[in-house]
Amino acid sequence: MKGYKTIVFNVIMAALAALRILAPESVLPSDVDVNAALDAVDAALAAVLVIGNLILRAFTSTKIGKKE
Repeated sequence: MKGYKTIVFNVIMAALAALRILAPESVLPSDVDVNAALDAVDAALAAVLVIGNLILRAFTSTKIGKKE
């Protein structure tokens, strides 16, 4: 797994973002509420992505695809 942690993390984050597109059946009361919820989700996903990448970079010492 060493050398692939950052890639796996980013694939998981992309899958979560795609899930939002694939499951739009969530019913919210108004467009304003929908936009507010999407803005909050976007901000949270961006924060998780940045923090996750920083943490992974701190623990990563190998190049992409290299085990040692």
